Amino acid sequence: MSAETPITLSINPQDLRVQTFTVEKLLEPLIIQVTTLVNCPQNPSNRKKGRSKRARVLLASVEEATWNLLDKGEKIAQEATVLKEELTGALEEVRKE
Repeated sequence: MSAETPITLSINPQDLRVQTFTVEKLLEPLIIQVTTLVNCPQNPSNRKKGRSKRARVLLASVEEATWNLLDKGEKIAQEATVLKEELTGALEEVRKE
């Protein structure tokens, strides 16, 4: 018989950060669109730089990205028991907005 040493893990939920490729890819279009809106000059020129989409198209894209984030986030929350409570709370905050 061998003596087994129990392994204790100290996990602090405050220090956990969800970093997954799926979440990153879901947020990428939203980040690009918000960056485009923020960088748009106050008096735009006749060029279409930063103005290629109309506001309603941008809004629809942001809404779609948000729903995709919620959908994927719920799936991740179901699979990741350690993060379930925190992730579910974050998803509820997104729904309120």
